[in-house]
Amino acid sequence: MALWLVLIIAGLVLLVLGLAGLGQFFIYVGLVVAVVGVVLVLVGKGNNKVGK
Repeated sequence: MALWLVLIIAGLVLLVLGLAGLGQFFIYVGLVVAVVGVVLVLVGKGNNKVGK
């Protein structure tokens, strides 16, 4: 599985756990991990060459 996908899934799971009442820490960590995953997707798509 791709790293960016794992990061997005882990971030969403942590976000849900935080919203479920386990603590505000999980909300912040989940948001940071999900954003890092999205940034990796955007950076990876920017590096792809057309016709390669």
